[in-house]
Amino acid sequence: MNKALSLRRVPLMNIGAHPIRSIVIAILALSQAACVFGGFALVDTMRSELSLAQRRLGADLVVYPTNCLNLVEKKRLLMLGTPVGCHQPRAALARMSANEDIVAVSYQLYVSETLMDGSSRWVVGFEPETDFVLGPWTREGEHAPLPRGSVLVGSAVASDSEQTLSVFGMPRPIGARLMQTGSELDNAVFVSMDTLSDIVADASASGEATLAAVDPSRDYSAALVRVSDSDAIESVTNWINLYVRKVTAVRSNEALVDAGAGIRSHRLVAIGVLGGIWLVLLGALGVVQLTLMNERRSELAVWRSIGASRGVMSRIMVGESALLHGAGAIVGVGITALALPLAGEWNVVDALRAPAASLPLAAVSTAVVIGVGIGGTRLALARVNRAATGQKTLLV
Repeated sequence: MNKALSLRRVPLMNIGAHPIRSIVIAILALSQAACVFGGFALVDTMRSELSLAQRRLGADLVVYPTNCLNLVEKKRLLMLGTPVGCHQPRAALARMSANEDIVAVSYQLYVSETLMDGSSRWVVGFEPETDFVLGPWTREGEHAPLPRGSVLVGSAVASDSEQTLSVFGMPRPIGARLMQTGSELDNAVFVSMDTLSDIVADASASGEATLAAVDPSRDYSAALVRVSDSDAIESVTNWINLYVRKVTAVRSNEALVDAGAGIRSHRLVAIGVLGGIWLVLLGALGVVQLTLMNERRSELAVWRSIGASRGVMSRIMVGESALLHGAGAIVGVGITALALPLAGEWNVVDALRAPAASLPLAAVSTAVVIGVGIGGTRLALARVNRAATGQKTLLV
């Protein structure tokens, strides 16, 4: 028992007996942790940002009733949906469910409101539960709720106050706002289909005849479609135009398809480059650690001279390495987390504020550093033992 207890204390005693060497190793571990943790955080944020940019490109294709599409100028077509004063029953799209390459469909319904100054404004009914094109542009967050009765306003919409907006003569609370899209949707107002049903009912009760024929639970002006893979966009577009009657599918143009593919490839390249940098830095730091540990041959020779086995020496060296690298890693992760705001990486900081994101990254970074330290220690011991065995052979 006393022997076991004394062996457990040896790593700590070694650390205290060689403060300079211990500090150097701890600083190297700190650098490793900063490299790994900072890199993981940057890659995670970059992945999120590139994914958001890709989602903001909009739908892969948009399906319009053919008679509605004829009212839209080609240059106005948007993959976020293009407002047009026309609608048809959704039943015409029932056959689309037979295409396995279609993974998501979200409907939009457009009605025009005449304002007090004589200008018009689009009111867009959409389905928050199936939407995948407006969410990425929402300031409050992609999954921000939009309660029934509230509105989502475009970036250029002038509201009556900070909290309300008059829609068809009725004040509606502003639930969220869109960021600038650079399109006519910046001047539009968006509501859920349920809220649009309420607006239609209120307008009809007040004698507004223009909305009498609109049924938000049944009609659509555009169906935004997402497919399983970018390579299937053209084939799905052709399939809809061939097999679904009285509709026309418009796919994203070549530029948007190339942009989406470019974002995906850029994400892979960026992650690959950062991964390569980590490996180079970790390799360089590992070489330095091996060099420092290799200089302890005389110390190991003393342990052998007093009868210590290789297992005992391994436990002592590995314990010392784990303590130094663990302490250095924890400090390195903490310093990196504090330094990111000073570097202006606020997107990374926002991501790390969520414990679900930051704690796993910190744990993995610490584990990687400790693993590298223990691996380097074992490798150094193996080299020393081989060298010692070779020397004994020469002497014999």
